[in-house]
Amino acid sequence: MKNVNAEVFCYHRRSWLILLAVLAFIAMLLTACGVKKVQVSAVTSGEVRLSGGKPVEIAFSEEETREMSNYMLEGRFLHSGKTLYGSRHDESGDPYLCRMKYSAVEKGMYIRETEAVDTKADAKYLVLDSGYLFYLREDRLTGDSSIVRIPAAMNSEAQLETLYSQPCDFLFRRSGQLYFTDASNHLCSMPLTGGDTQPVVSDKKVYYPYLLNEDLLLYQDDADGESLHMRYLPTGFDLRIASGRVLCYVVKGSEVWFLRSEEPGSEKCRLCRIDLNEFLHGFDPTARPNASFQFTVEESEKSMGPLFSINGGHINASNYQTADISDWRLLSDNAWEKGYLAACQYVSENFEIFYDYNEEGLIKDMLFYEPSVKRKSYIELYKYS
Repeated sequence: MKNVNAEVFCYHRRSWLILLAVLAFIAMLLTACGVKKVQVSAVTSGEVRLSGGKPVEIAFSEEETREMSNYMLEGRFLHSGKTLYGSRHDESGDPYLCRMKYSAVEKGMYIRETEAVDTKADAKYLVLDSGYLFYLREDRLTGDSSIVRIPAAMNSEAQLETLYSQPCDFLFRRSGQLYFTDASNHLCSMPLTGGDTQPVVSDKKVYYPYLLNEDLLLYQDDADGESLHMRYLPTGFDLRIASGRVLCYVVKGSEVWFLRSEEPGSEKCRLCRIDLNEFLHGFDPTARPNASFQFTVEESEKSMGPLFSINGGHINASNYQTADISDWRLLSDNAWEKGYLAACQYVSENFEIFYDYNEEGLIKDMLFYEPSVKRKSYIELYKYS
């Protein structure tokens, strides 16, 4: 019986070897015929087990996509109900943070009431939570940055409370925590009340970091040519998912849409997209640092400027150019040649805000756009109430 079993085992073993050889030959033929994926990723460190070895899926809602778009636009505006938070500009062009009551009327947006709450700073990465407006504050005189909060409600006393007073950047919120980068460009977190700052990524510099969920982080890696990376935080597993200089990226559903510079130092870009779930579904949780993975990279036929946003079924580029998602490959712009004559600043479900720039790069107008009716109107910009 032992000899028979041994012969059966050897037979099955030979069959599996033959099958593997056939599959390898077929794969070689497919590659030779042009059926291939562009390999752009490489593991740089660590080992990861996603949810105990089970695949993880990414599925951003339209609201989450808008939130990420606004973050990539430096979080200049935010609204709740009929209150709009963001910067207006005085007659010299200096910004001041306001709470604004607005009405959306037939001719567009009308600002009914304006309360200046921080007149000596540039406010970015606005976050609304627990009755407070949080933002990254850059002092116009000293250039110092900090994380602060003020009461969000109109007509409330604007007492500025500093939560973090050291150099910082890239502020966003997740699960009741504030995330930001410190003076060393390491990712940190702290509670909404400030204090108890904790390191999240402390072994390398990260730029434009954004959490996809509690474990997966997207970020730009300057040390790797400003390429796009993803990191699994529990273990430090890190891989490049898009090579080249990536300037802006937004997740829609499970896809990462990003702009990749055509030439080093250029703002002339191609719009690209990859599907994260393509990787996550087939990921081997026992992969070692010398493993590599493949993504299918789709790229636009034409070039465009360095910024974009996604709002529902359409994409915004510079100079008020919009396109349906289905036409994204044709989206083009010449903003890199003649400057930012117009740039999207904020997207919401019902309206969007753009800035108009003059030839010197100074803001001259603020535009209110309603995607549902494709209507544009201007908002009075230089007004104190």
